[in-house]
Amino acid sequence: MLTKLIFVFYLWTGIIIPQDEHEGRKTYAIFFEDGKVIDYAYKGEVYNWINQGMPDEFQYNEDFKD
Repeated sequence: MLTKLIFVFYLWTGIIIPQDEHEGRKTYAIFFEDGKVIDYAYKGEVYNWINQGMPDEFQYNEDFKD
């Protein structure tokens, strides 16, 4: 539940923005304060990133559920 709230907060503040769809799944971009951008991340990957404490390293894994 907390992960979803953080996700929605980041959507609202523009840290995470929706992008296109890929294979029927929405993708998102994550913007870091230092200017780094993560592109084409699935919601499950973003949730995992939030659950990991939002580290600088991002892990792509299509198997994470949205």
